Amino acid sequence: MRLHRPARLARATAVASAALLSVGLVACSSEGEAPEPSETTASPTSAAPTTTATPTTVSSAATTTEETTSEETTTRAPRETGSKSTTVSSTSSRGVPADVEKVQKIFGSVAPASLFRQFEACNDSIANAWECSGPEVGQFQFFQSMSKAASTTQLITELRSSRVVEDTGRRVVGWSTLGTTAVITVVDNDEGLVMQQMVSSDRVDPEERIYELGLAERPSEEPEEAAETNA
Repeated sequence: MRLHRPARLARATAVASAALLSVGLVACSSEGEAPEPSETTASPTSAAPTTTATPTTVSSAATTTEETTSEETTTRAPRETGSKSTTVSSTSSRGVPADVEKVQKIFGSVAPASLFRQFEACNDSIANAWECSGPEVGQFQFFQSMSKAASTTQLITELRSSRVVEDTGRRVVGWSTLGTTAVITVVDNDEGLVMQQMVSSDRVDPEERIYELGLAERPSEEPEEAAETNA
């Protein structure tokens, strides 16, 4: 019986050693597998900066494009402004538009320069006839015709509905009325030139209008004063 105890102890010792060995292997295997998850977790972290850096490059490129566009716009603006100012200066001469200056050169004997300076435009829709207008003076008609000048002079000097303010033979200034409409007229018989303007006699005194426009000189008042003195 004593001989069997050492054998049992040897078996128990072997079983305990095997159990400890298996626990040690499990522990070693657990410690060996632990680093792998840390490598898997680190890979997304290292990839993130690369993804974030890409929009930064695009943003800088867009900024460069906007700056280039703004520089081009700033550079082109003065050129356009310069061309416009050149156009305005070329259409002005002697303080009046070119089309008005053309009419002034033809009809300078029937109207003063002060009247032409108040015109904004002149249209030549009819042959040898022009219409000029301005916001302050209204619309005027100009005719270049010897027959028109002769017939107009006859109407002003012979009709009872007409009044003559000035008549030098060559130059006739006056107006004729038809109802409440008065036609102010200036004629240059030597050059065959006629200028006319229609006004409402209810609102405008034709004779006073002639003096205001500088188409004729106001008569002197000295003879009236002399007559009163003699009386």
